[in-house]
Amino acid sequence: MKKITHARDSLYPDILFHFSDKDGLFGVLESTFNVSYAREKIIGKNNEREIGVPMVSFCDLKLSELGLHMEKYGRYGIGLTKEWANRNGLNPVLYISRYSPFTDGLLSGLDSIHQHKSKLDMSGEGASISAVYMNIYNTYRFIKNYEGPLLREGEEKIENYRYADEREWRYVPPLEMPNLIPFVAITHIKTKSLKNSLNETIRHIKLSFKPEDIRYLIVEKDSDILELVEHIRGVNGNYNNETLTRLASRILTADQINKDI
Repeated sequence: MKKITHARDSLYPDILFHFSDKDGLFGVLESTFNVSYAREKIIGKNNEREIGVPMVSFCDLKLSELGLHMEKYGRYGIGLTKEWANRNGLNPVLYISRYSPFTDGLLSGLDSIHQHKSKLDMSGEGASISAVYMNIYNTYRFIKNYEGPLLREGEEKIENYRYADEREWRYVPPLEMPNLIPFVAITHIKTKSLKNSLNETIRHIKLSFKPEDIRYLIVEKDSDILELVEHIRGVNGNYNNETLTRLASRILTADQINKDI
């Protein structure tokens, strides 16, 4: 048996990737990540819950594994170090099976805690334990079905999409952050206009990084590279000439990843 002596022997890389369209990547490089509410549906055998969670999502995949992921989330991406992720409190999600009694038990338990907290709040007795209860209820923000339906705008529904293949990590703002609703009922983000309105209330919440935290930049094709370099050059104050040269050497294309890696 081979002895594991270094992180490079792991199945997981030392980088987390975030993918979007071109405008999304250029916006991230200009003003870092904006936190936004995402729809999360947890399905069990007998119970299911759907809420909106403020987050920024990443995947824990090696370059050679990115092909299918890019097809679903965009062919423009940024790879940041796990040292950066750890400094900023990112966490991998807990994947749970919809067929396991654990999932129904977890959903029922969290619902009971929420109902008990609501009763205590109404009686005026909940203030002293509110933080404790919220920390437990916070589990909702970090769980995801191992496998389940995937429905994306303009695309055919995938009935049994394996979410665990994404190896998702999330940044979720701390519960105590001012002017933040930690999670919302799905009715608050049911339409694009409702979601946009709610996201405006947390526009001040950023997930920041420094140029030295960037390990890779990914664009769709060769013709995008010069445009990306010129965009980085035009972001005032963030990227000096030395940094620009370093980042330019770390640009890969989606075509290159699919064909050569």
